[in-house]
Amino acid sequence: MNIVVQGLGEMGASLAVCLNAQPAHHVIGVDQDPNTLTLALAQGIVAETASQLALVATQADVIILATPVTGIIQALQTLASLPLKSDVIITDTGSTKRDIMAVAATQLAHVAFIGGHAMAGTHLSGVTAANPQLYQQALYFLIPNQKGQAALSTLQTLLAPLQANFKTIDTTTHDHLMAMISDVPHIAAFALMNAAVKQLGDVADFGQYVAGGFKDTTRIAASDPKLWTDVLMSNQAAVLASTQQLMAELTAFNQALAAQDTDQLLRLIQSAQKARQHL
Repeated sequence: MNIVVQGLGEMGASLAVCLNAQPAHHVIGVDQDPNTLTLALAQGIVAETASQLALVATQADVIILATPVTGIIQALQTLASLPLKSDVIITDTGSTKRDIMAVAATQLAHVAFIGGHAMAGTHLSGVTAANPQLYQQALYFLIPNQKGQAALSTLQTLLAPLQANFKTIDTTTHDHLMAMISDVPHIAAFALMNAAVKQLGDVADFGQYVAGGFKDTTRIAASDPKLWTDVLMSNQAAVLASTQQLMAELTAFNQALAAQDTDQLLRLIQSAQKARQHL
C-alpha cells in the first residue's frame, strides 16, 4: 500500500516510521525542508521522499496530512484539484477540526476523509523527534465525513501498529474539549513563563532557584511557537470561552486572598485537589 505522509515533524515522522516498518507498506514522506527529507530517508523513517504533495498524491492509497492546521487546509485544497484514486483515504493529525472538516466537506465530499487527532506529542519538534512509541495507548480521535464512515475500519487497521486507542467524535465536541484540556494549558504555561520573566528578570537571574512545581507547570512553554499560534487561532472561539473560565478562577483566588478569606481559599484548593485525584 502506498502511504503519503505530508509533514515530517514529530507527529508525522512518528506515524511514518511505524507504518514504514510494515513490509506491506511503502511510505512516501513529503516535506519542504530538504534536510528533513534526507534525514528521514537515511534513518528509514520513509522509503521515498518528495518535496511537493502534488507530485505523489495521485499514486497514494492513503494520504496523511501532518502539518499545522493552515498547512492541512492548503493541502486539502490542492488535493481537491488532483485526479486521486477513487478509493483513496485522506486523514490528518490537526489538533483542531472545525476549519479542516469544513474544507473537506465543501471540496472533498467525494473522497473518504477522516479527520484525526491523537492525544500524543511532546514539546519537541522536527524529524529528529520521531518516536515509534509516541502513539502507544494514546487516545486517537477520528471524525469521518459521510464517505469516510465506510473507511473507518480500514484506516484503523492501517494505523494498528501505532497501538493507539481510537474513538470517533463530532467536530464541535472535539474542539471544545481540546480548548480546555490542551489549548488553555499551553496558554497558561506561556503566560506563567512570561509573567516570571517580567517580574523576576531574565531566566539567568532566577532559573537556578526554580523547583519542580515551576518546571512541571511551564514544561510545555518550550513548545513550537509557530505551531501553537496556528493551533490557537484555528480554535479561537472555543479557546476564548475557556480562557474566560480560567480567568474567572484566577479572579476567585485573588478575591479570596485580598479578603483574607481563608475558608474560601481552602474550598478552592480542595475542589481542585478532589478533581485532580479523580483524573
